[in-house]
Amino acid sequence: MGNIVLNKDKINISLIGMPGAGKTTIGKVLASKLSLKFIDSDHLIEKRNNQSIQDILDSEGHEELRLKEEEVILSCCLNSAILATGGSAVYSDKAMSFLKNNSIVIYLDIPIISVMQRVGDYSNRGFAEPNGKSPQDVFDQRTVLYEKWSHLTIDGTHDVDTVAEKIIKAVLNN
Repeated sequence: MGNIVLNKDKINISLIGMPGAGKTTIGKVLASKLSLKFIDSDHLIEKRNNQSIQDILDSEGHEELRLKEEEVILSCCLNSAILATGGSAVYSDKAMSFLKNNSIVIYLDIPIISVMQRVGDYSNRGFAEPNGKSPQDVFDQRTVLYEKWSHLTIDGTHDVDTVAEKIIKAVLNN
């Protein structure tokens, strides 16, 4: 995993994890508590393309969405920022290398049962996967990638403030 070199004047944190892990919600809380800028890559994709993630998926497919996600992440100005990524960001080695070199990458780990409870029917959630893959297949495949790319893994099953405090403590103590 390697040591995290942290310049306390310039903290950048990237949150990765499954849909429903709380990346956006926790990211906003962290940004507020740490007085940092909040960036949501899904929102940037939607803004740039003037359509929802689900509409991009429906009209252009999951591979095109992943390319758009990579582009957006690579163009992010990580300067005292919290970045909430889309769940499929980990499929881009380029994007993840960029994040790992420019931020502390934190994997918000939640079990598949929590993903299903929080997301429900993910068919309208902008899930960038080929049709026919089960949620368990996607979860298993992505978990390996989340673990590969993260500096830290944080249990995302607690309430938002508890998760945010755990992240702050882990980041500031390194």
